[in-house]
Amino acid sequence: MGNDGGSIPRRNEMVREKKRGEGADRQAQLAAMCSLCALSNEPLRKPVVGDGLGRLYNREAVLEYLLERAAPNGGGSSKACAHIRSLKDVVALSLEPNPARAKAGDGTGAPFVCPITMKEMNGGQPFEFLWTCGCVFSAQARREMPGTSACPVCSRSFGPGDVVPVGPVDTEVLDALRGRMAERAKERAAKAKSKGGSKDRPKRKHTDGGDGAESGAGSAAAAAAAAAAGPEQKRPKAQQASA
Repeated sequence: MGNDGGSIPRRNEMVREKKRGEGADRQAQLAAMCSLCALSNEPLRKPVVGDGLGRLYNREAVLEYLLERAAPNGGGSSKACAHIRSLKDVVALSLEPNPARAKAGDGTGAPFVCPITMKEMNGGQPFEFLWTCGCVFSAQARREMPGTSACPVCSRSFGPGDVVPVGPVDTEVLDALRGRMAERAKERAAKAKSKGGSKDRPKRKHTDGGDGAESGAGSAAAAAAAAAAGPEQKRPKAQQASA
């Protein structure tokens, strides 16, 4: 070793190279999550939906998955979206197409951009969407509007639990998002239960009082009057005249 013109890499250089490689892999992963359907792995194309974990899907792929899942054969067992049981578990997204990509016409560049900052959604910076309205924008756009609870795109109000980051990979963030998904499921179940309970209540019959009673009384009086007038109407005209 030595005297051959070569060099032995130091430990810190090897660690630095490893971190650089891991960073490149993560960047590629984020870029894929921002441009490819998490279910079919095909390029995202409108209409696009997002789930509670920040994953993006082509709506058509989700529909096909749900149909396969409902099949008697038990298809649609993809682990990527096993938590999606109906379209209520996703939200329709409003994505801004990248004008530079359309102008180039060669497919280069990210397919979507932030409608506020016009920065590309390519995994290089965090993006997020709102569960209430489905608008997608960069996290920077929302940070530039501190203290507001209105969507920076459509101005619809939202709460802290409605913000969903696009393509998160951190375990802590994913665990927090799963907790929010569980809370939404409980809220939907409670609403469905209350709505079902109101439908099961028997309707009250209007047996007395109101217009029904008045119309019933009127009918009875008319019948009585007709019965009283009946014999008079059957008598000959001569008898009626003499009477």
